[in-house]
Amino acid sequence: MDNIKQKNPIIISYWQIFLLTIAQGGGATILNLPGVIEAGRNIWLSNILASFIGYLAIYLHYKPLSVSKIISMPMVLTKYWGRFIGGIVCLYYFYYLFILCNLVLSDVFYFGKITMPETPGYIFAIFLMAPAIYAVKLGLEAMSRFLEFLIPPLIGLYIFLFILVIPKLNFSNLLPIASDGILPILRGAIFNMSFPFADFLPIVFFYQYIKDDINKDRKFIKSTFSAVFLITVMLTFRAITSVAAFEEATLKSLTFPPFNTIRIIEVGDVLERLDAIFIAIFYGTTFFKFTLTYYVACKIVSDYFNAVEVKIFSTPIAVLIGLSMPFLMPSFNIILRTSITYFFITLPLLFILPLLLYVTINVKGNIKG
Repeated sequence: MDNIKQKNPIIISYWQIFLLTIAQGGGATILNLPGVIEAGRNIWLSNILASFIGYLAIYLHYKPLSVSKIISMPMVLTKYWGRFIGGIVCLYYFYYLFILCNLVLSDVFYFGKITMPETPGYIFAIFLMAPAIYAVKLGLEAMSRFLEFLIPPLIGLYIFLFILVIPKLNFSNLLPIASDGILPILRGAIFNMSFPFADFLPIVFFYQYIKDDINKDRKFIKSTFSAVFLITVMLTFRAITSVAAFEEATLKSLTFPPFNTIRIIEVGDVLERLDAIFIAIFYGTTFFKFTLTYYVACKIVSDYFNAVEVKIFSTPIAVLIGLSMPFLMPSFNIILRTSITYFFITLPLLFILPLLLYVTINVKGNIKG
C-alpha cells in the first residue's frame, strides 16, 4: 500500500470529492428531460425514483475498495481475479467510460450544430477536448482546485435562473399527479437511471486519493451521497419548472424543455434572454463531466499497465474518442433511442460485478485468516 501511495501521491479533500461528484452530475441533463415522453408531467417523480441508482452505484463500488488493502480498482480486480479475468473486467469498465465520453462529447457536438448551424460540429468538439487533455496532464489536484473556483458560482447561477422563471409558471400543469399509474413513471425513470445517475460511477475511482483517517469511509459516503442528493434536488426542480412552463403535449414535443423554460424569463425590461447564461452553464458542466470521465478512463489503462502517471495515455485515448464519436453517435437522438439498451448492458458493471468482487475479497480474506 505504501508503494501505491508513492506512485499516487495526489491528495484531495472531502470538499473536493463533494464538488467532483456534483460536476459528474452535470452536462446535457440540465438541458433536456430524459424520459419526458414516457412519464409526461410526472417526469419529476421519475427523476426522484431514478436517483437511487446513483447512491447504489457509488456504494457498491466503494465497498470492495474499503475492505481491500489495495486502493486502486484495476489493481484490486487483477489481484483477486487475475490478470486475464481482471483485465477483461477492466476493459468492460474502460468500454463503459469510453462510450460515456463519446456521449458527452456528442452532446456538445450536436447542440452546437443545432444552436449555431453555420459552425462545423467538430469545432465545438475540439474546444472541449483540447482543454480536457491539458487538464488531465495537469493532474487531479489542479482539476479539483479549479472546481472549487467554478462549481459554486455555476450552482448559484443555475438555481437563480430557475427562480427567476417562477412568476411565468403555471403549477396546475403538474396535476393530476400519477393519474396514469406507476408504469409511465417507471419507464421515465429508466432513462434517468442511465443519464445522469449511473454516471456517478467514475467518482469511486477517486477514493484512493483521499487522505487516510479513521473516518475516511464514513466521510467519503457522506460527501458523495450529499452531492447526489443536491444534484437530485436541482434536477427535480428543473423538471418541475419545465412541466409548469408548458402544456404536456408541448412539453413532449420540445427537444430541450429546460432550455426553452429559461428562454421565457422576463423581468421588466432588464432581465430577459438569459439563455446565453444557461448555455454557458451547460458548456461548463459538460467540460467538467467529460474531463473527469476521460481522466478515469486514462487511469484504468495506466493502472492496468502499471504506468507511472495517468497522463501517459491521455493523448491517444483522446484521439480515439474524437475519431470514434461521429461513427458511434451519428445523431443527437441516438442517446434517446438507445438509453434503455445502454442501461441494461451496463447493469452487470453497475451492480453485479462490484458485488462479486466484494464477496471474492471477503472469501479469500477468510480463507487466509
